[in-house]
Amino acid sequence: MKTRLIDLLTESPEPLTILVIDGSEQLVHLQALYPNAEIHAVTPYAEVAEHEAAAALDVRWHVMDWQREPLPFPEEMFDRIVAEFVLEFAYEPYDVLAALNRRLKETGTLYTAYPNVRYHRVLELLRAGEFPVRGERRLYAKPEIVRLLNDALYKEIYFTPGDRDDDPGAGAAWAREGFANFNDDLSTRTWLVRADRSTAAAANLKTFFSAETRRELARLLHRIEYGVAPAESIAALRELCVREGIFSDYLADFIGEVCVHAEPVKAELRGLLEES
Repeated sequence: MKTRLIDLLTESPEPLTILVIDGSEQLVHLQALYPNAEIHAVTPYAEVAEHEAAAALDVRWHVMDWQREPLPFPEEMFDRIVAEFVLEFAYEPYDVLAALNRRLKETGTLYTAYPNVRYHRVLELLRAGEFPVRGERRLYAKPEIVRLLNDALYKEIYFTPGDRDDDPGAGAAWAREGFANFNDDLSTRTWLVRADRSTAAAANLKTFFSAETRRELARLLHRIEYGVAPAESIAALRELCVREGIFSDYLADFIGEVCVHAEPVKAELRGLLEES
């Protein structure tokens, strides 16, 4: 059984900005999924970008060695980054993941994959004294991926089996020997990963108002939370809500996200929450 990384993405007519690293074979599918997107593609091979089929695509090509050179993009540029092989081949996986995180918008998502060191065929080779990987390719176990992505400041991580045995019997045999086999990990050759820069709740809050408005809202709420000129801060908050159209449900959810003592703040702002 096999699921492709591209299968994790859902189509959208939005004018998204998408980065693809070493994934030229995915570009046709991406253009079909996102017909209004601006797509940037990074490849270390000039012949890939100059190929007749590639030149016909509405894609902005960047020929560079992404393993050695810094990505030539500003921070918070992309809604989606599709980088299937960065974990497998990056010289410094943490540095690459952190660099990609900085180039995602606050509501952006990274899509990648990794070969599973706990796949039963890999374990069989290790037991026989053979290491199954040569050169620069890396293998991972899921806890290491979680640690890397957490350290690189991704907030929510989802795993989907990519290449998996049709018959999980071989993995089950290793499980009987005492190996953990959560979600048939021992029968999964590759795992696909979706990593969001923000939590779902925070991402939803970030879609409504500009970063400047959210910063000012957070500043005023923190002043109110810690009793800094509360009357003046509440008046400024009320003015901000009227000027920017901040509604009560949004304000209540935002308080829950940014305030340590959310309930006292909501109580202090009960009148504003009822009138917003």
